[in-house]
Amino acid sequence: MARTVVDLRDDLIARARRVTGLKRKVDIVNAALEAFVDQHEAYRAILRLRGRVRFRGTSGALLREQHGAHR
Repeated sequence: MARTVVDLRDDLIARARRVTGLKRKVDIVNAALEAFVDQHEAYRAILRLRGRVRFRGTSGALLREQHGAHR
């Protein structure tokens, strides 16, 4: 494990503590890095699907289905 000195914004650490319930800064930073990497990998996986998925229907139908709205 590497030890690194970084300047962290106190306001962001406070918000992260409220949102996650984590107390230690190292836990907050590690959770944030893990979330960032997971999101980036998911985004790349979605991009790899480009041109391979075909949606049949209208955007309105998709939105109604997603949000449970009946018009």
